Amino acid sequence: MTKTHKAPKKVIAVLAIVFLLPAVYIFAVWIKAFNQDITQAQKVVEFTDRFPSFIGSYNMVVYISMAFCIAAMILAAKSFKQPLLSLRIAMWLVVMAASLILFVDLFQLL
Repeated sequence: MTKTHKAPKKVIAVLAIVFLLPAVYIFAVWIKAFNQDITQAQKVVEFTDRFPSFIGSYNMVVYISMAFCIAAMILAAKSFKQPLLSLRIAMWLVVMAASLILFVDLFQLL
C-alpha cells in the first residue's frame, strides 16, 4: 500500500500566486517596452533584452508567460473550496488576472 500526500489548499493557493508573479512581470515589461515611441522592431528588441539570452526569442517569452498563467489558473482553481472567504476571493482574482494576461499573450502571437 502506498500513501499519497495531499498538499494543503493554502499551500496550493500560495503557489498559484507565485506562478502568477512571473507572468505579471513579463506583462509589465511588455507594457513598458510597447508604450515607448519607437519602431515596432525596436520595441521587440527592447522587450527581449530584458530576459536571459537562452530564452532567445519574443515568442518563447510569450509561451513562458502563457505556461505560468495556465499553471496559476489550475492551482488557483484547486484551492477554490477554502473555508476562508478572503482566500477564495484572492484565488478568484488570480484566475481573472491570469486569464487576462493569457488573453493578451494569445493576441501577441497573432
